[in-house]
Amino acid sequence: MNALSRREEDALQKTAKEKAMKECDPVVKEFAECASGRLISVAWACRDKYKAIQNCMIQ
Repeated sequence: MNALSRREEDALQKTAKEKAMKECDPVVKEFAECASGRLISVAWACRDKYKAIQNCMIQ
């Protein structure tokens, strides 16, 4: 069984995060536009967009 060193693990996580942020940028921007100017109502008004962000990040 091969295990990753801490340095390799950190590099892999950094690369995966950068890729996810690049691919999910349009979805995040849609959520930000929806959330702009809202405080409490963002929880239900932008629920679908938030779920889209979660689904995009999981991929």
